Amino acid sequence: MDQVDHTQAAELFSAYWDEELAAEQAGALEEHLRACVVCRREYQSFERAVGAVGQLHRMVAPSGFVGGVRKKIRKRSRGRLFAPRKLVERVPYELFSLVMLGLILAIYVVLQLTQPGALKLP
Repeated sequence: MDQVDHTQAAELFSAYWDEELAAEQAGALEEHLRACVVCRREYQSFERAVGAVGQLHRMVAPSGFVGGVRKKIRKRSRGRLFAPRKLVERVPYELFSLVMLGLILAIYVVLQLTQPGALKLP
């Protein structure tokens, strides 16, 4: 990575903060931050925001919280989400599309074989 522009710098802030960048990327970002006042201010603002979030008290959800959320979603969506589904409802649309294309091709071939003069090939 040779140089970093403003957009790339903003995208790299989180990975840089978490020390997940490769040395080359981190060096390019640091060089850009030294040269660019706007990005340096944005990164300092990012540091303050992430630092403030890190100081918040961690809370633990009560037991049964996830089950209660799923139950409420299932109730409000009338079973469209998180509800057990029948096998027919699980068939992906891609498979259905392939079956339909195969059926159309089979009908075309049968018609072509039974009435070769009636249908014209493109």
